Amino acid sequence: MRRTVWFVLATLVIGLLFSTAAGAQEKVTLRYMFWDSNQEEAYRASIEEFMRRNPDIAVEMELVEWNDYWTRLTTGMAARNLPDVFWGHAAYFSGFVARGALLDLKPYIERDNVDTSIYYQRLLDVWHYEGAQYGLPKDWDTIAIFYNKDLFDKAGVPYPTDDWTWNPKDGGDFLRICQLLTLDDQGRNALDPDFDPTRIVQYGFGDIAGSNMQAGWLNFVWMNGGTGVIDKPYGNKFVLNEPEAVEALQFWSDLVNKYHVAPPPEATVAGGSAWDMFVAQRFAMVPAGSWMLTAGRSIESFSWDVVGLPWGPKGRVSAFNGLAHNIYAHTPHKEEAWRLVKWLEGYESQKIVAEHGCVFPAIESLVEVFLDAYAGREPANVEVYIELTENTGTWPMHKNWNEIFDIIGRELDLAFGGFMDIPSAIASIEAQVTPLLE
Repeated sequence: MRRTVWFVLATLVIGLLFSTAAGAQEKVTLRYMFWDSNQEEAYRASIEEFMRRNPDIAVEMELVEWNDYWTRLTTGMAARNLPDVFWGHAAYFSGFVARGALLDLKPYIERDNVDTSIYYQRLLDVWHYEGAQYGLPKDWDTIAIFYNKDLFDKAGVPYPTDDWTWNPKDGGDFLRICQLLTLDDQGRNALDPDFDPTRIVQYGFGDIAGSNMQAGWLNFVWMNGGTGVIDKPYGNKFVLNEPEAVEALQFWSDLVNKYHVAPPPEATVAGGSAWDMFVAQRFAMVPAGSWMLTAGRSIESFSWDVVGLPWGPKGRVSAFNGLAHNIYAHTPHKEEAWRLVKWLEGYESQKIVAEHGCVFPAIESLVEVFLDAYAGREPANVEVYIELTENTGTWPMHKNWNEIFDIIGRELDLAFGGFMDIPSAIASIEAQVTPLLE
């Protein structure tokens, strides 16, 4: 009898152990890759809540900085080894879709009756291609100018206001402010006849780079009446050679080579990023998207604020972009990845992220939650990013955009650095890009 009891107990224990082991094996681990350390805390809080509600799923967060992020993904795409879920950017989206790397979420959205009307429609449309939906928007951003209030005060220059202007002829208010805030090692500004442009210690404006399209020169092309880079999303006509675009790019180059109020592209590479130079008080102003607000909150050495882009000949136009969470088309865990994405793009998760104040939520009704995170703290003018959504440019999209963007950045860097003129740079870009558009 005793042997029978022990046999039954042993059988139960062994069965329980096998059951526990089987349960442990059933737990799915998802790789989640992202690039912005400023958003890590917010998304960690959201993902921890997701895992609490979904104990059968573990999520491993992988932070890869922007400069290496797309190289890692491109390499992984070729090796068919991408993270299950990763951040997507409109600039790279079409290239991944063309290579079959992204999962179409439309069947999942329809099956689970996900209400897509809660999102900014323009953001939702970015991730729509040929009847498929490859992402739900997680956030949005526009471009403004960060400025160092202490440097303005020291120079006796009034802070820029939301009605300041620029034009390609004489530069307007924008150029004059840049000149007053650019100083040589004797404290002379760029309007002083004795100013020495070879001994500049402080620039009025920073981040003149060919690769800085989103926060930089493309906005000025639009504000001067240019169409942009391509005639329309997935179009086949190169339009950066329009007179309005060439004129705007010439002004952008002149900021470096004629007016000396901004450093050449290679200077920021040697001295650190444009943001690093701004934090080090080497730049009085720098263009940046709303995603940099969290980084700005860590500045303790000086007071700062943001102001809208200066109004151009055709008004004030800002790039408008939004990220999404993409799912790798060949992940073995499609259902679990979708559960994670549905959570991350849902109301509760976006509310958690909005409360951290790192990015504007793609769910319009949560914008006020984001603004509450900045009540009584810098920057005072954070709402200007919302105002900038009133007039935005169309983001260039094409299946060969990665190659196109590399060409544009390389050639414009040569021009902005003073190694070639703008017309020659545009002609070189057109010759290389046109076959890719066809």
